[in-house]
Amino acid sequence: MTKIQKLETALPDQVGKIVAPDAALLSRLNINDAGQKLLLEAYQKIADTEEKLAVAEARIRELEDMAATDSMTGLMNRRGFEKFFEQEMSRIRRHQSAGALMVLIDLDRFKPLNDLYGHQAGDAALKLVGETLAKSIRIADGAARFGGDEFALLLTSTDPDKAQVRVNAVRLALNNLVLEWKGELLPFGASLGAAPLCADGGYAGVYQLADKALYADKARRKAMR
Repeated sequence: MTKIQKLETALPDQVGKIVAPDAALLSRLNINDAGQKLLLEAYQKIADTEEKLAVAEARIRELEDMAATDSMTGLMNRRGFEKFFEQEMSRIRRHQSAGALMVLIDLDRFKPLNDLYGHQAGDAALKLVGETLAKSIRIADGAARFGGDEFALLLTSTDPDKAQVRVNAVRLALNNLVLEWKGELLPFGASLGAAPLCADGGYAGVYQLADKALYADKARRKAMR
């Protein structure tokens, strides 16, 4: 039996783990002082490498999260949303999801608010919308800001009829938002358009249908003013 085999026999629960053997175990392995020193140094180098790898992996995950997150609102950005969409579409195709609904959101009267009261007020309005959307969805759902005053939701594991009830609740919440800004109350609202995900569809097709519904809603709201 080789010394490595002896080590594996003596440490069956530690094989594959970076755990240096203690003095008693080294003594049982009949390794001289020089050999023990080399073995412990090797363990330490492996442990140091594992630690560096763990730090690097954590940094990579952090950078991936940053690349998929909108810095203004903390919601997903377009890239993160598209990835989330594909994950849900995969679940639908594997019959692990009852269905899903994409919701596109465009703020009404945002540009006048931004132009009249400045970008800081506009940023505060965007953050308020982000907070409202985050509170309006389940953990399994997704919310994103695409840029400017464009937002999106992906309501997962639900059929379109049930999801539409939740869309109406989101619509009501957004159209009752009032931003308190330097002693003034600034109301604004939003138009929404939705489209269901289907197993044989793709992101571009669902987005196009939701976008068409969004513009129909915007036209309807303008006609009511």
